[in-house]
Amino acid sequence: MYKYLLLFIVFSPIAPAAVVDGMHKLGAGEMSFLFWRLYRAELYSQDASLMAAVKLDADAYLAQSKDKALRIEYFKQIDKQDLLDATEEQWRHLDYDQASIERWLVSLRHIWPDVVPGDVLTLVVTTTGESHFYFGEYAIGKVEDGDFGRAFLSIWLSKKTSQPQLRAQLLGLTS
Repeated sequence: MYKYLLLFIVFSPIAPAAVVDGMHKLGAGEMSFLFWRLYRAELYSQDASLMAAVKLDADAYLAQSKDKALRIEYFKQIDKQDLLDATEEQWRHLDYDQASIERWLVSLRHIWPDVVPGDVLTLVVTTTGESHFYFGEYAIGKVEDGDFGRAFLSIWLSKKTSQPQLRAQLLGLTS
């Protein structure tokens, strides 16, 4: 009997733990363009006490020493090149230097897939400054550049973001 139970456990597909398990959701919102819903974004922190500070200043979130995450569920099919182009456009909008943008885009070209409705990409920025990407619940790559995570999250959280309403929703300022 125990032999069969052990075989069942060993050969059973085990679902990985959810990427944001143990984290606290700070806010969520949807990105739309004209009448198309593109994606739903959710912002997470490992530090629940940060929730009040984040509502006052997004830099508190970006500077925190705990793990943080941005989870995006896509509603439309978007190919990788379009994701890269949009990311580059946003970094330019935020005035990041071209050398950094090019370096980050090289990393993302090797990591990101095309997405279809229902796909989820999650970025987790660790306490060590590494940025880990997940497709669903599976790790697909990381960027070790300590500046990358802050720059990527700034697309949504900077005061200069091109999407201030989504920023407010992610920071829990509006519903």
